[in-house]
Amino acid sequence: MRFYGNEICCGSYACLNAMQDPSMDLQLFEISTSTPFGIRHYENEHFDRLLTTYCDPNQGMDRALRLWGYAVETVRTGTAEEAVQEIRHRIRPDFHVIVGPIDMGRLGYQIMSALLRRMDHYILLEHCSDTEAYCTDSEGFFRYRLTYEELRAYLSADSVPEADGCITVRQIKKKQDYKMEEVLEQSFRYAADNLRAAEEDGEGSRAIMNCCRYLEQYKEYKWRLPLMYDIQYLKQRKVLMLFLFDKLERNRRCSRELAGEIRQIVNTQNDLLGKIYGNLQKGLGIEKGSFEEMAQWESRLAKVLCISFPPVLP
Repeated sequence: MRFYGNEICCGSYACLNAMQDPSMDLQLFEISTSTPFGIRHYENEHFDRLLTTYCDPNQGMDRALRLWGYAVETVRTGTAEEAVQEIRHRIRPDFHVIVGPIDMGRLGYQIMSALLRRMDHYILLEHCSDTEAYCTDSEGFFRYRLTYEELRAYLSADSVPEADGCITVRQIKKKQDYKMEEVLEQSFRYAADNLRAAEEDGEGSRAIMNCCRYLEQYKEYKWRLPLMYDIQYLKQRKVLMLFLFDKLERNRRCSRELAGEIRQIVNTQNDLLGKIYGNLQKGLGIEKGSFEEMAQWESRLAKVLCISFPPVLP
């Protein structure tokens, strides 16, 4: 299975559109949120978080912004009314705001928004007038005009697991220049920390097997398309892993041997993902052995990185 999708997620796009820094390495910014590393499995009747990120963007975004030299002010609001009040208080011609995670299915400007229900999403808002804001959405909307009344109707986080019941409003400002050596070093450490935490939390490799066990209880037509989507998303994250270790090796931040071992593990996982995806395309269902092998390599990946970056003792 080749990956044809977008390697940068909506939360990172919202940040990058706010920063407007042409020198920024887009893929590395996504990596520095740490979300490409680690897997989680949720069980619910929606089948919409079968294999998702262990660390969601809402947790990693602020850390990445600070790493790249940006100060971020974050406010968690309980209702759409409170969120709009906060947006109107903060938005200026020279200061934009990022809103999310929010329920993508509630964004009325999206085509067939009902199909996007419960998907976490981020948007960028810019000043337009006292009654309107420009909305830039990585799903194909650039400076789309919205009234604040429309925003009140569109903003919701009630059904988004990552939101923890809050609509988060962020404002970012340039503080200092970043150091590429520190970005690479910390991104490497974040990756190891995430993989370690996922394994210790009963996710990571076990999330893959728990997902397989969960799917075996239901008819394939219920989970086939969500799983195919999640596999493509997981493929995206694996592609970014390869990007990170290529960059680390070129910048002499890790050894050729370590980078080579990581590439071998991730390429093997990508082959397995292609096999699982191909079987679903052909209507052959799921093969437990492929999930077991995928889980074994995920456990191996965590061990290799954690040996390279052991936890800091208190």
